[in-house]
Amino acid sequence: MDLLVFLVGFGVFSLYLLGYVLVITSQNKIQDEQDKKDPELKN
Repeated sequence: MDLLVFLVGFGVFSLYLLGYVLVITSQNKIQDEQDKKDPELKN
């Protein structure tokens, strides 16, 4: 029973962490595209 609870908790945590990393990655790509279009950042 303890192993089952651990595995379920680990699965939920892993999915949360994966989602967190995917959101950070996608937002970083969006930010990079916005930075390329920003005339104030061009030197």
